[in-house]
Amino acid sequence: MRGKVVSLNIKLPEQVTASGRSFFTGYHKVPQKDPVFLYKTHFEDDGVGDTVHHGGEDQAVCVYPFEYYEKWNSELQLDSPLVVPSFGENITSVSLLEDEVCIGDVFQMGEAIVQITQPRQPCNTLASIICRPDMIKRIVDTGRTGYYLRVLKEGMVTTGDEMVRTEKHPRGLTVTETNNIKYGFEKDPIKIQQLMDVKELAENFRRSLLKKT
Repeated sequence: MRGKVVSLNIKLPEQVTASGRSFFTGYHKVPQKDPVFLYKTHFEDDGVGDTVHHGGEDQAVCVYPFEYYEKWNSELQLDSPLVVPSFGENITSVSLLEDEVCIGDVFQMGEAIVQITQPRQPCNTLASIICRPDMIKRIVDTGRTGYYLRVLKEGMVTTGDEMVRTEKHPRGLTVTETNNIKYGFEKDPIKIQQLMDVKELAENFRRSLLKKT
């Protein structure tokens, strides 16, 4: 399996006002033409505002599929169309959707080697900036969440780089299946435990599943 980095996006946190509230966020990321170095926890010159709920080694890179932009623009009918990277993603990808990739899958991305750790969990920041209070529910219901990566090997990444899967996790639990467990669409305790047993799953995400077992 291989996909592509359609856009590599970074931004240091700043104070933002949206939907009547003010908050500190790195959401308004800017597409980069030049290579950017990927460290264990972040891209160079990138950051998150809420370090309690975002960031760290298990959420070093946020990926969002390019394929969803046309769908959202058709469904939301906003005054201004959503353009990359409207979901605050570091990597806008193509050909690597949630039902095709698994927790623990390993990819070569430029010089870096990365691993899928968990689905991206939509938050109030996203809903506020897009100015749609229903956006969190829409993302959950559609499963268009995106996902996070940890960095196994640091290195330079560039827009246009291929994302080549070098290891498929033997459990084969997709990001979509993980979302279904997280949000209660899948209630089978055996499947929940199978996910909990995936050691590559982000630890904070694993703890959030404990109440389901």
